[in-house]
Amino acid sequence: MTQAYVAVYPEEVIRHYRQFIDQRRTHRPSEEYREPSDTEWQDFRDHFSLRKVALGTCDRPYGTPCQHENACVRCPMLRLDLAQEPRLLEIETNTRQRLGEAQRMQWLGEVAGLQESLRHIADKKQQVERLRVQAGHGESGVGALG
Repeated sequence: MTQAYVAVYPEEVIRHYRQFIDQRRTHRPSEEYREPSDTEWQDFRDHFSLRKVALGTCDRPYGTPCQHENACVRCPMLRLDLAQEPRLLEIETNTRQRLGEAQRMQWLGEVAGLQESLRHIADKKQQVERLRVQAGHGESGVGALG
């Protein structure tokens, strides 16, 4: 990012980055820089293999639990796969049907939860539109993620 905002040579960026890392390490506990065990490496790899979900990819940080109990449509960490837009629309249709039933049965707690899900689905649909526009303009990198 520094290169994008400041006219510097790549060597200068690398030198400043290394200087920052060296300085940061002096302030951090040394046990953070030990070799991980085989079990820790396996856990780390498993985390990333488990990030693929039906609607796309879960971008939650390593070592953090899923706070939405796998209700991915409500999660801001979900990065949609454009190919899964039909699945998102199916989820929306099903949620609207369930909302209608909950309203008829006066299951007010269910009504509130389903309305919340529909708000999140609307957000995900907007994300799909942004991704589609970005894909059409050939944008890539961090700014194209949503």
